[in-house]
Amino acid sequence: MRLALPLVLALAACGQTQFYAPLPSQSELRLNVRPDTVMINEASIPEYAINQEIPIQQPDGSLTTDTDQLWADLPDRALAGALMRHLNTITDAQVAVEPWPLGGFPEVEVSVFVEDMIVLSSGALRFTGSYAIRREEAAGQVETFAIDVPVATADYVTIIAAHEAAWLILAEQIARNL
Repeated sequence: MRLALPLVLALAACGQTQFYAPLPSQSELRLNVRPDTVMINEASIPEYAINQEIPIQQPDGSLTTDTDQLWADLPDRALAGALMRHLNTITDAQVAVEPWPLGGFPEVEVSVFVEDMIVLSSGALRFTGSYAIRREEAAGQVETFAIDVPVATADYVTIIAAHEAAWLILAEQIARNL
């Protein structure tokens, strides 16, 4: 009977859509930054990555998805939320996602443009792009990022964890430039 229960549970999961949300990670980095308030203005990601399907590159370079394995949230919203969470932890600023929920205007706005957010056939997540920091009272800046995170196995829990790790690295990079 004990052996039958895992088999029954495994069979019950067949044919059902599974949703994946990254488990939040924590940064050891803590920074005092100039702005008191920061808004994540936009997180723009490529069309192939904007839907809930998780694209994986095949050896021939094509991208495939499994419609039974989905993000629990829209990836651009998940990215913006992760950046907000990480920047609130890493910095002493109050960080929120657009629309600005606090009084007045944010001192700094951060916009992220992702060029690649793809699990490569070589076993790594490639996360590249640029971000702009717009300051209310000073000159802004544009920076690029190129982050590769190993994906040890091709299971979706590991793939989603790699995304969270990449987003944490990006948040640390942005925090250093605030």
